[in-house]
Formats: sequence, structure tokens, C-alpha cells
Amino acid sequence: MILTKLNYRENEGMANYWKIDDLHFGMLNLIIALNATGKTRLVNVISNLAKILSKKTSIRNGIWDLEFKTDTNEKYKYKLTIVNRQIKKEEIKIGAKILLKRELDKGTIYSYKSKKKLRIRPPKNELIPQVRRDIQEFPYLEEIFEWADSFLGYQFTNVRPNTFLLVANEAEENLEDLGATPMLLERALKDKNITKSIIEDFTCIGYPINKVSVKSTLVSGIANPVLMTSVQENDLECEIEQLTMSQGMYRAFSMIVILNYILHQQKKCTIVIDDVGEGLDFERSSSLTKLLIKKLKGTEIQMIMTSNDRFLINTVPLKYINILERKSHIVKSYNYHNSKKIFDDFKYTGLNNFDLLSSKMFRPNGEDLG
Repeated sequence: MILTKLNYRENEGMANYWKIDDLHFGMLNLIIALNATGKTRLVNVISNLAKILSKKTSIRNGIWDLEFKTDTNEKYKYKLTIVNRQIKKEEIKIGAKILLKRELDKGTIYSYKSKKKLRIRPPKNELIPQVRRDIQEFPYLEEIFEWADSFLGYQFTNVRPNTFLLVANEAEENLEDLGATPMLLERALKDKNITKSIIEDFTCIGYPINKVSVKSTLVSGIANPVLMTSVQENDLECEIEQLTMSQGMYRAFSMIVILNYILHQQKKCTIVIDDVGEGLDFERSSSLTKLLIKKLKGTEIQMIMTSNDRFLINTVPLKYINILERKSHIVKSYNYHNSKKIFDDFKYTGLNNFDLLSSKMFRPNGEDLG
């Protein structure tokens, strides 16, 4: 299942009110906007929802209006209102059919087993997909829970070569932590195909290498040995150890290792990468983004990336782009779904994608966000 549409509001009636309007998602997406528009905040809205649903964090206030598409092309509409850390409203629909409707601790839920609606009295601070899991009786709740549980979010700029994961958990528990790259690479190296793919991908984005490895090393300030990666470039006789890699190089390497690991696991998931390519030069940033799109196209993995890098934006097909614009407390999205004619007409101007953002040509004439 993938997320296909999002509307969001928080702090209604207050000075810090915030609203995101009409975001549409496909399998591959690039969210673009000028600085301080709300890209990272949007990423947090989606990540927080997934973590709340999968019980990886406590519930937080907000109003989500979402649409998901299942593997069989059914559309679930999920509305959720959390106020004062209590579930004020929760609703799930397929088409016009209401499967779940609750207000605070009262509601009804449709059972596929008994083929009728059941009265429920859920806890005020827990979501229904968390407390009524039964794949036969409530399959739609399980699909929503599984979407959240398999969600992976990354902050590209937070990856540094001197960040190590000191707790040796299972690999699956570390997939969302780019600091776990050495641990994941150690597992990946057991498979020649993954190893070959990592070397080819890193070479493809402008870092020609012929070897990747992992070793246990003592690092100053850390009591026990830690796992550390290294690569060997084609024109060097020595290996480049993790601590001597640039931040951009290590970020790209980490993303490639984790992506290949996920693809090898044949996971169905949604991956969000904030500020993809940040810290890389133009050519490598663009190459990395193209590589991510190429590797995920045709898979069951949904990718949502953000960037404000003009050169990177110009390398991505227009149909994958969501342009965010903020006026005061409202963030509006312009995309191929809600602005098809404008996007289609722009393709014939001969201008670059970034010109669509910088020239404001994405906005219908006279439209006022307020």
C-alpha cells in the first residue's frame, strides 16, 4: 500500500496554526520548494503519522486527511484528529462505504468476518489500527498498520562518517539509521550480488571503486571496537576508511548500501529522504537522484524525496515533482494531479524544471493562497 494524498492541519485557532493542502503522491516523488517553505516539516508530518500508527512514538496533536492505494488499487480514505493527545475523531472509508467511525471512546467498526458493523469502546489515546488487529476480520486496519510499520525516513544531512551505531541490534531494527551502514554492509557482503551492485552504484554516481569492506576498529573516545566501512578507488593503492571520507561521499555511500539491502530483502515500503543530495557536488547529487529513481522504478517501494537544489530538480521528470509554496501559515502543493494543464504546457516552453519554481509559472493566474 502507498500514500497517495495528504492534507494536514495543526493548532487550529492558535497563533502557530499550520496547514498543508492537496499533496498528491505517486510511486516516485520529489518535493521542491524555496528555503523555509515547509519541506522538512512535511517530512515530519508523514514520519510522525507512521511512527504514531506503528506505536514507535506517543500520539501527537494534529489533523490528518489521507488517501492510500492498496496493491489491488482500492482507495482507503483515513481521517484522524488528535487534540490534547486524545483521539477526537477517526474514520476509514472505501469509496462511500464507512468501515470505521469513532469519536473519542465510542464508535463502530465493520467486520469482514461477521459482515456487519460492531460497536467499539476504544481507549481515547490509542488508534484503532493499533488495538483491533485481525487480518481476517479487519484486513484494512492491518494494511494501514503495515504501511506505517514498514515506513523508513532519512535525514540525508544528518549522516556523518564519525557517527557509529554502538548497540548491535538486529539489522531490521537499524534500517532507518544511516549510522548503521557498517553493520548493514557487513551483512550485505555475504551476498556477492549485493556487493557487486553496491560497487556498481557507487561507481555510477562518480566514485569509481573496486572494493568495499568492513572491519572492527578501536576509535578514540569509544571503549569497545566499532564496525567501520572502507572503499578502494580504482586509481588509489590504499583504501579510504570511513573517517577520512567526506560527508557527502559517506552520505551517498550509506544511502546506496541501505537501498541495496532493502531491495535485496524485497521489502514493500515507503522511503522518505529529506534534502537528498545535500553536501554532494552538482554531478554526484544529480547522479545519485537519477540512480535512486532508476533502481526503484517498477518496484513496490514508494520514494518521497525533498530538495531545493536547482540542478538536481532539473534532472527529475516533471511528473514526479510537487512544488510547495507557503503564504503565512498555509502550504499549498502544485503537482501533476491538481495542475495538469500548467505542467503539460510548461513542458513545451523549453525551460528547466527549476524555472517553473523560480518563475512562479506553476500558479494559476491571480490565485491567492490566502
